[in-house]
Amino acid sequence: MRKICPARISAWLLLIAFSLPLATQGAEVLDSSVKQQHGRYMMHSESVVQAPVSKVRALLMDYENFLRLNPDIKRVEPMEHLDGGGTRMGVSSSLCIAVVCLHFDWVQDVRLLPRGDIAVTIVPNRGDFRKGNSRWRLLANGGGTRLIFDADLTPNQWFPPLIGSWMMKQKLYEEASEIAHGLERMAISNCC
Repeated sequence: MRKICPARISAWLLLIAFSLPLATQGAEVLDSSVKQQHGRYMMHSESVVQAPVSKVRALLMDYENFLRLNPDIKRVEPMEHLDGGGTRMGVSSSLCIAVVCLHFDWVQDVRLLPRGDIAVTIVPNRGDFRKGNSRWRLLANGGGTRLIFDADLTPNQWFPPLIGSWMMKQKLYEEASEIAHGLERMAISNCC
């Protein structure tokens, strides 16, 4: 019988222990893009989350989760319920790319659409955006969810050339990954 030294057993146990969380985290970003045209930013990302659509939708519709899903979101404050459903909320965020950090405040209306998409409309000129809208589409993907995010934003302020489309794309990719992994973690832990 072969004898295995205690140090080697400990090393294998540590390797297994550290690998387990990675095996359960299957979230992945499939695509992200940012286009800038005349001060307007059009953003797109697609991710796959290993959690059912109903759970992912519930997590996204609970505004208290935004702070845990995206570290750039600093404040989400419900302001009023809208006629026909939905919620108006005030949001604050900080966007840091490389050494440049920008702070944004805005008011947005969030609605769950009849087909299950989540629509966000920025209230014009009630913050740092002239206008904007975004949509989360959630599609069944096996036992998981394909999460498609599209946004069209026009900020009030000018972005320095340093923060061009390439850097915004990198930031969008990071955020899409953080959100997808966060949704998956929260869904697995039954947090909602």
